[in-house]
Amino acid sequence: MSAIIPVIVQLASLAGVKLSPFKAGALVAAILALLVAIVAVTAGVHLYNAGYAAADGAWREKALEAQLAAMRADRDAARAAAADAALREAAITQRAEQERAGTDAYVEQLKKQNEALAVAGKPNACSLTCDDLRGMRIKSSACGPAARAAGAAGADLRARWRPLRKTP
Repeated sequence: MSAIIPVIVQLASLAGVKLSPFKAGALVAAILALLVAIVAVTAGVHLYNAGYAAADGAWREKALEAQLAAMRADRDAARAAAADAALREAAITQRAEQERAGTDAYVEQLKKQNEALAVAGKPNACSLTCDDLRGMRIKSSACGPAARAAGAAGADLRARWRPLRKTP
């Protein structure tokens, strides 16, 4: 460093500035200190950015893991819903087949009743019974009320009602 100071003093004198060797040394020390500070700030910024990038990468990784977990949960829920829909479809198909079989049996019964009425000499008579009309929720004056079990829903219980207190 001692060789640099006389060079600085000579360059300053060529420029017309009178500079003492002490001031030249101070100037060199200040420039070195400034360079060290710039390097330190640059290294600090670099470390800060590296830490930020690492933290940001970890955060993004966690966010992607959460999205992946949500997608897997949605996939599992969709599979469960598809399985449930398949079971409901099978149950509905089975019920439809049972109802179709019941309807076919009822149609066959009505055909037999019509054939029996035709054989008996009443071809234009209606083969529907009171139970058939009640099943279709048709009220007919020819059909009386349906037989119900005692105490069933809609039964008249007033006749069996007793007062709570006995009157003298």
